[in-house]
Amino acid sequence: MTNSPISVTSERFADLQLLRYEVPGFETLPLRQKLFVYYLSEAALLGRDILWDQNCRYGLQIRKVLEAIYTSYDGPKDCPDWLAFVVYLKRVWFSNGIHHHYSCQKFQPGFSKDWFMERLKGTES
Repeated sequence: MTNSPISVTSERFADLQLLRYEVPGFETLPLRQKLFVYYLSEAALLGRDILWDQNCRYGLQIRKVLEAIYTSYDGPKDCPDWLAFVVYLKRVWFSNGIHHHYSCQKFQPGFSKDWFMERLKGTES
């Protein structure tokens, strides 16, 4: 266990606040238990893809496009469209799709269609 304090609030955006927790004692677990935790986390990631697919017919494709734009963007990081895109993407990630996790209303992007189409062209190979 570390002596340095850990910040509980990780990030805040839109109507969401992400929290993180310290897991005391993980370092002292036997290798077998650490591997068990690892494989459970891998299963959760695969289950997440199933959830994306069930939430929306094109959910996985939408996520791949948004992530391709996110990873390939080399423009200014203080541009209002970019900042709105990042918030939109984080909301989509959090909700495992393009609909709000409680109300099921579709998220409305705060970035312009023209900006998005330009970014989309930049991801084509």
